[in-house]
Amino acid sequence: MTESMTNSKSTEPPSQPPQVLEGIFAISKPPSISSATALHKLQTTFAPTHLFAPLLSSQPTRPSKDPSTPFKLGHGGTLDPLASGILIIGIGRGTKELGNYLACTKEYETVVCFGASTDSYDCTGVVTERAGHEHVTRRLVEEKLGLFRGLISQVPPVYSALKIDGVKACEYVRAGRELPRRLEGREMDVQECTLLDWYEAGQHDFVWPESKSKSESESESEDGGRRQAKGPAVRVRLVVSSGFYVRSFAHDLGVACQSRAFMAELVRTRQANFTLKQDLSTHSAEPEASSELIPAVTYDMLDAGEDVWGPVLRPQLEKWVESNPVAMGHVDGRDASTRNLIASKKEIRPKQRFRGEWVAETKAERIKQQGGRYKGKWNKKEGRPTHSALIGDQT
Repeated sequence: MTESMTNSKSTEPPSQPPQVLEGIFAISKPPSISSATALHKLQTTFAPTHLFAPLLSSQPTRPSKDPSTPFKLGHGGTLDPLASGILIIGIGRGTKELGNYLACTKEYETVVCFGASTDSYDCTGVVTERAGHEHVTRRLVEEKLGLFRGLISQVPPVYSALKIDGVKACEYVRAGRELPRRLEGREMDVQECTLLDWYEAGQHDFVWPESKSKSESESESEDGGRRQAKGPAVRVRLVVSSGFYVRSFAHDLGVACQSRAFMAELVRTRQANFTLKQDLSTHSAEPEASSELIPAVTYDMLDAGEDVWGPVLRPQLEKWVESNPVAMGHVDGRDASTRNLIASKKEIRPKQRFRGEWVAETKAERIKQQGGRYKGKWNKKEGRPTHSALIGDQT
């Protein structure tokens, strides 16, 4: 009997280890929070769950990281706190693929209010100029939108992360210093620029930005302190290339209409094949083909628990893991199949921008483009100035 029991045990198939799920997905970021805050919420949401327990136990320890960030997480394109919508997330090995989503096509819906412009080109800034808006009509705006279709040249706003002499443009402005040189226009591809809704003056609730003087702000306050934008507004859908600033579009549209304008609202409705538009109530998240749209996980689903967001994320990550198996053996191109795989990926990889320019081709050129080997350090050899010397003493 003992021998038969031993034989029965030996014939039992070995138990399969739990599948490690990692990859790329998207969340719907609500307004008024930063992209970094959204990542922190995902860390705290995913840490105690069954879905990501195998990943948590299999990944290397991260002693240099805070205990509140157990996963390797990143996002593929920042959304300002004012904006909401698609934020692409990479977890585990998926973080290495996030660069492919920085240069992809994006779709936005934005609201532009006429009658004033701000220093940041949106409603969070301070009014810098006012202009008449009585002549701005739906017909005029539809006509001027034609100027923004196809290949256009766009100048980024000064409140941006683009660097001049190693310092962000916005840091010069916040320090009260002039930019060493003007930001140059960049070529952008606008595939779609469509008017969706028109709001006559006084028929919407979009907020007026703060004025420079306190007296002006108080005189504009209505309804118990709420400042309602007095000019007309328009909702526009944009399908654009990487590097496009919707805030600059709003500002430029106001100038084109012989007025002034600012961005009052922004929603990223699609990035690559991730979208807000699919109905998530059925939780049918697994697409039949890679070209189909994939729904984003909402904050309400994250708050509802793993039983709600788990069935949405699991098929997405399972498909990613199947398409991106863990590399075994040499991964630096020593065998022919790996060399061919690397070469094919390089051919289809979209070009990326770095500080307004295209990323250099070779490693040596990229190091030089990104500030050299002494980036962020005091370079005694070349005597490069420190960061504080570039923007001045802010104290």
